[in-house]
Amino acid sequence: MPTLKKDGAEVQIANLISYFKHFQIDIFTFDLYKEGDSIINQLDGIKIFTNHGLSTIVSLNKVINENNYEIVHSHLPKADFYVGLLKFFGNKFNHIITVHAQYGDRTGESKIKYFIFNIFWKAFLNKSDGIIAISQKINKWLTNNKSIDENKIATIHYGIKIDKQIKKINNKKIVGMAARMLPWKGWDKVIETASILNELNPNYKFLLAGSDDQNYKSELQDLIENKNLVDMVLLHDHYSNIEEFFSKIDLFLFLSESEGFGLVVLEAIQNNTPVVCSNIEPLSEFVDNSHGTLVDRNNVQEIANLINSIFSSDELLNKIQIKQKNKIVKEFSIISTAKKYENYYINLLNN
Repeated sequence: MPTLKKDGAEVQIANLISYFKHFQIDIFTFDLYKEGDSIINQLDGIKIFTNHGLSTIVSLNKVINENNYEIVHSHLPKADFYVGLLKFFGNKFNHIITVHAQYGDRTGESKIKYFIFNIFWKAFLNKSDGIIAISQKINKWLTNNKSIDENKIATIHYGIKIDKQIKKINNKKIVGMAARMLPWKGWDKVIETASILNELNPNYKFLLAGSDDQNYKSELQDLIENKNLVDMVLLHDHYSNIEEFFSKIDLFLFLSESEGFGLVVLEAIQNNTPVVCSNIEPLSEFVDNSHGTLVDRNNVQEIANLINSIFSSDELLNKIQIKQKNKIVKEFSIISTAKKYENYYINLLNN
């Protein structure tokens, strides 16, 4: 893994391996991220190797050879690149790659960087012993856009620890969004929606939280000020405890342009928070749409009207919560996801 920073993919991996029963897992990372919000405290009992710098690939190769791993499973492009190089030059381990996003396709990403990277990354994907896509959307992207053999790809969705209890919502008209502050996450759409809602009903409040990876927060602050929403919209830093964030809001609004999975949306539903989100794969793979909560992210007027109607009826608000929660209880348990990963490893080794 490139880093132990507490982002979606890293959190999922930390949660996942705690449910493994049949495999010993060691982690190699280039960055422990000790000075930031790290998953390292979630990795009790896991042996962690780390190296960052010119000797990283040498150090990684040494760790692999000394431990005789049967499987080396890489996550995220930088790790795929390093492990792929070692595999390309003749190392005998089984290399599995999990693909967490459509790299290079999102607004604000460097097209040149990913164009060059994807030439090598596609070669590593083809030479790997297996590919796991975290959603059907990613599976189709790899098959259709990257021309990867579909027989080489398995889809295993993210999972979450399920609390089946459903709590009644305290309707305070507080809308929230949490994500990294990046252009493609739809922050501008959320703020535009807030502006329209402010005209419909001045009692709404918005709580927006996330880490500012690319100095995008200042643009969002300017947008809030220009729309005279300073008293309505609060920009907050990333919440280390995401459950604390969800306890403060009544509805989660997520208008992202592109997601590999959208773990934070799954977390919202698990935390008994109704969701209105972009009608895009993979969100449509796990968000119940019985009440029209999968929306066209570009039609902010329609989104504002929908939210206003939802908050006008406590009964509707709670119906949405129950329907969305019941769907993930049945299909997206972390225990089920861990079993699928272990079965994948077993089948690979047996074949």
